[in-house]
Amino acid sequence: MLQWMRRRNNILPIMVGVLGLLLTSLSLGHSPTASFLVFLTTIFFVYLEVVTQWSFRAPARRKPEVDDPDWQRIPISVNGLTLVHYLHRGAVDAPLAWVIHGWTSGSMRMLQRAESFLERGWNVLMVDLPGHGGSDSLVKWSAEETTTHLIASMNEFQRNNASLCENGVWYFGHSMGSFVGLRVSHRRNELSIANKLQGWIFESPMTGYTEIHEETCNILRIPRVLRPWVLAKTIRHFNAINGPERFIKTLSDADMPAWGMTSEPTLLIQAEPDERLGPSHHQRLMLAMSESPYEGLLQAHFLSDLRHSGSHESATRKAVVDAWLDENYPHSFSV
Repeated sequence: MLQWMRRRNNILPIMVGVLGLLLTSLSLGHSPTASFLVFLTTIFFVYLEVVTQWSFRAPARRKPEVDDPDWQRIPISVNGLTLVHYLHRGAVDAPLAWVIHGWTSGSMRMLQRAESFLERGWNVLMVDLPGHGGSDSLVKWSAEETTTHLIASMNEFQRNNASLCENGVWYFGHSMGSFVGLRVSHRRNELSIANKLQGWIFESPMTGYTEIHEETCNILRIPRVLRPWVLAKTIRHFNAINGPERFIKTLSDADMPAWGMTSEPTLLIQAEPDERLGPSHHQRLMLAMSESPYEGLLQAHFLSDLRHSGSHESATRKAVVDAWLDENYPHSFSV
């Protein structure tokens, strides 16, 4: 029952509040002091439940869907959830670029980023993550559950479009899209196209949840003394949503390298400075991939004219991507 309540919004705060008020009322006739202490305890635990629930919030506003006749809108329903995909078909024997946007963004913000692939005649598949664009929302948003649905939707796409995945799959993720991509790589045994993965492009990537949890605590002004309580409850909620196969025990389990590593050539395109995530995320990526057996897989470029947010168009980013694709996949196609 407790796990069921953790998977839902508002249930635990309400139940804790109701139970606390009932105990407060029952104790009032015995001791006003005891009743007051029970009331304060109730407020404390309701507060913990509310701020923990905030950690699983979905974006408040959505970017609109892609509205372009060159892109085929494909809704794919998996696990009771519909994710909206956008497909631009290229040459029959071309690779597939799997393009994933960042937090609070949407596929419409990835259109310019897709140009490097389109110009080469590749097939391109963009996806609105849960709670973004035209896709359904999650009850409680987490990157792990998002990965679960993204893998399932790709497997369904592959079943219906096998020929588009036969010539290699390349992943482009921005910010949160990179974080999800790392988890996809970690869980590739669940992915029907795992043996087709050939390369990864991460733009200003998120690579761990540690900093995001700290940021959330700062936004909510949670006192330092209470943050271990909130973290413990956050982990329990995460495990209720995603377990039992994907339990985490500590916050570091949601950071690279434990969260995920790539095993194919990887391009890092980093806004410098990164006004949204700061340096810790890309530094974690570079450190993790400097060690065996990953050394030599990562190529990093720092662009001073690139911004983490708002740079959906960037000539310098495109030039870096073009050069890297030419180096790692020099074949060209004509649509």
